[in-house]
Amino acid sequence: MPDRTLIFTACYNERDNIGLLIDQIANVVPDADILVVDDNSPDGTWDVLEEKKRAYPQLTCVQRPRKLGIGSAHKYALFHAMREGYSTLLTMDADFSHDPRAIPALLAAHGPKAFVTGSRYCEGGRSDYSGYRDFVSRMGNFVAQRVLHVRLRELTTYFRVFDVDDLRRLPLRRISAGGYSYGVQLIYYLRKLGVDLREVPIHFIDRTRGASKIPRVQIVWSAIDLLKMGLKRLNPLRDLQPDHLTWDACANCGDRVLAMKHFGRRSVAQAEDPASAAGAYRCTSVAGGRSYPAVYTCLHCGLEQVPANAMPAGPRTLEERYEDVVDHEYLQNAAARERTFHQSFDRIARHLGPPGTMLEVGAYCGLFMQEAQRRGWQVDGVEPSRWAAAYAREVTKVNVLTGYLAENAARLRPRYDVVVSWDVLEHVRDPAAFVRECGRMLAPGGILCLSTLDIDTWFPRLMGKRWPWLMDMHLFYFDRRVVADLLGRNGFELIDVQPYTHFARAAYALKGLSGVLPRWLGAPVSGVAALLPANSMIPVSFGDIKLFVARALPGPRQP
Repeated sequence: MPDRTLIFTACYNERDNIGLLIDQIANVVPDADILVVDDNSPDGTWDVLEEKKRAYPQLTCVQRPRKLGIGSAHKYALFHAMREGYSTLLTMDADFSHDPRAIPALLAAHGPKAFVTGSRYCEGGRSDYSGYRDFVSRMGNFVAQRVLHVRLRELTTYFRVFDVDDLRRLPLRRISAGGYSYGVQLIYYLRKLGVDLREVPIHFIDRTRGASKIPRVQIVWSAIDLLKMGLKRLNPLRDLQPDHLTWDACANCGDRVLAMKHFGRRSVAQAEDPASAAGAYRCTSVAGGRSYPAVYTCLHCGLEQVPANAMPAGPRTLEERYEDVVDHEYLQNAAARERTFHQSFDRIARHLGPPGTMLEVGAYCGLFMQEAQRRGWQVDGVEPSRWAAAYAREVTKVNVLTGYLAENAARLRPRYDVVVSWDVLEHVRDPAAFVRECGRMLAPGGILCLSTLDIDTWFPRLMGKRWPWLMDMHLFYFDRRVVADLLGRNGFELIDVQPYTHFARAAYALKGLSGVLPRWLGAPVSGVAALLPANSMIPVSFGDIKLFVARALPGPRQP
């Protein structure tokens, strides 16, 4: 297979530069392909890229839905190069700080198992920076060299050449920094891999068009990221196993550039015993952080997800596990659930108008439906668990149909004023299809209320792989921007986001907490739980679950 070279740049508000840059790259290296990632620039950059795509067949342009950052854009390029089978990847800035005429020199210095960086600070290199910016740049490089024990004089520029085979051997999931810190950490792991690190002198040119987009706060975050890397370097047992790659399509945007975030741990739901498999899918399952499938991040839209090829399949599918769920512990916590739903209704009430018709998707034992009926609403529900649906009909005395929404649609009202779905979106195979199904059940201008995970908060970041909601039955991990994007793509306008608080018996909450803490800390927490009064309740809210309210937009909703 012939060697193929990819030239990459990331841009945001580079309308004045990007067209000329592409022209010069195509002139200097006509045989190379070009990739440009634009973070939804508001200045018309994408219009220029659309025009250039018509002129250059070797040009690929990607427009992401929002500003996800330069580190994430470069990570996109790395995975794109691996997916498309390139042998060499060259990265550069879009503002002409990196002169395209220097590309041949960098490519000439490159070779198998080698990394090349353009350097302002090696012999022959020059930089147009002066004053404060020059001081910050030199100091940043000096500290990075010492902390990470890397001998290159230049670590912070993105004018680089990679051997793509080396990228496949890296633990890229370990590199979590954003901004320019991502590039520094990348060099550190290349050195750990034994790659030959080389530098070629360049003239670093201060931009002449547009404005610099590096905020000063980025310097602070870069320093923090560098400190964390220095601490990681002290751990000789750190796992350096390369990522497992997947090219499954993202369930939200359809892009196939997914980066591994967590390897995952063996799932109890893979056991042959049907009861054990279904047990991991109970509403009250507390196996969080102990058992979960591999999780990947879409580098196009930001949705964290379990790829389709890692979802439960085979003799006991995902759907069958939910159908088999029996959850007596849920009923032991019924009073806390009722209080949760009472508060949830209070929070959405101002968006609903006078009582009308309501559908709950994923009704479980019908406790929210009971609350809605008390407030004058005509409520129907659907629930896959045969046990929970029967309990809802026979004990809670609400109309819950057994099964999934699609198979029950003909037995429900043709349209509802409101559709609600609590803690369901993260469980379904296809969130976009689920949102569209809900939309087809709504009257024009109807309201959709749902709660789901928000992974872009302090608690998931602090807990890492011990986050309680990292578990077998969760297939998607959203943040509020991804939810807004998902709803917008599928016929809704997001109108409100609020914290979502669960109430729980204190003993039950502490039991769940003890399960995700280290054993030396979990044991005493579990002991405290055993001493608490049986009926004491506490609110549980760490900001990692949100309540979303959306309005159906006018127009047909396609299946």
